[in-house]
Amino acid sequence: MKTFKDVHFVPHFCIPGAIQGILEIRNGIELSVVAGPMLYCSPKERGTYAEDFSSFEVAVLVDGEVVEEPEGWQTPEDINSKIKELSI
Repeated sequence: MKTFKDVHFVPHFCIPGAIQGILEIRNGIELSVVAGPMLYCSPKERGTYAEDFSSFEVAVLVDGEVVEEPEGWQTPEDINSKIKELSI
């Protein structure tokens, strides 16, 4: 099963100093994971790597569209639980 460690982070497409990663779960279901200034994460500062943050903002996407209200301040353990839930 996939975990938080499988999220590949890159610089955020429109927020300087932020990172973003998309993890494909199954059949068009993806998990968006972001962190950085102006996002619901800790710390709300610039960062380059996942290790720069202790919590993240996550959203569930289906075919590229957000289908659930994004959740803020999610730890890697919380994200692993969300991945497990979406994998069923």
